[in-house]
Amino acid sequence: MKKIIALFLLVLCQFYTYAQEIQQKNIPAIVLNAFQLKFPNATDTRWKLETGNYHVRFKLNNKVNELVISDKGTILKHQRDLYVSEIPPAILETIKLKVPFFDVSDADRIEESGKTVYVISSEINGKTHDFTIDEKGKLLRYVKELRSSELPVTVSTMIKNKYGAIETDKVIYTEENGRIVYTVEGEINDMDHYFIFDEKGTVLKHKQKLRKSEIPIQVLNAILTAYNGFEIRDADLTEESGKAIYNLDLSKSKTRVSVTIDSEGKILEFKNR
Repeated sequence: MKKIIALFLLVLCQFYTYAQEIQQKNIPAIVLNAFQLKFPNATDTRWKLETGNYHVRFKLNNKVNELVISDKGTILKHQRDLYVSEIPPAILETIKLKVPFFDVSDADRIEESGKTVYVISSEINGKTHDFTIDEKGKLLRYVKELRSSELPVTVSTMIKNKYGAIETDKVIYTEENGRIVYTVEGEINDMDHYFIFDEKGTVLKHKQKLRKSEIPIQVLNAILTAYNGFEIRDADLTEESGKAIYNLDLSKSKTRVSVTIDSEGKILEFKNR
C-alpha cells in the first residue's frame, strides 16, 4: 500500500500547485465586495485561487465556512460546519433508517447550484459512515467502512478464484442512486490490488502493480521496440469494461517517460516526466 499512499501524496501536491494561496489585498474588488457584503463579520480569512475561481475559508460564530466565488463576484458554493443541534430532524431520521444508533463526528451544509445538501459523518464501532442527504431528507449517497468479514461472499470468492488470496487493507461500501458497489484495497502475493465490484460480484474495475515478469510479451516487445535502451521502473495494469490497459514508467539516463499501452502493444499515450 506504500505506493498507493505515495500516489495520494503526489495528487495532494498537485492540488496545492493548482490551488494558489493569495493575500486578501490581491483579491479583485468585485470578488472581495461580494464576500464582505454577505459576511461582514467573517474572521480568520484565507484565500486561494483555483481554476479561475476564488476560494475563501473563514470563521463565522466560531464555525468554519468555505466559499467558492467566480471572478464576476458570484457565489458558486457555500459550505459551513454545523452543530449537531443545527441538523434538521428530517436528516437525522434518514440516517436512523441505516444506523439506529450513532454519534455525529462532523456535519456540513452545502449550498451549490440552487440546491442544499447535508454531509454527515459518524463513527460506529470504529468504522466511518458518511451520508449525503438533500434538504428534504432523501438519501443521495451512503458510504461506510466494512470489516473484511463483511465483504459479500460473491466478492471475496471472485477475488480468490481469479487473483488469489487477498490481505485486505480497506473495504468500502457505497450506495448511490440505488446502486451498490464495493471497493476493496489490499495485497495479493505482496503486490497492491484495487477492485470495484457491483453487488452481484462482477468486477467493474481492477488495478494492480505488476512485476516485470508479469508484463505480457506483446506489451514488453512494443516497449522495447519504441523505447530501446529504456529501463522499466514501474508497471501497472488497469482492467475496465473488458479492456486491459498498461501504464509503465521508463527511464534512460536522466530521461523519464510514462507510457500507456493496450494489451495488443498499441501505444495510446506517452509523456515526459
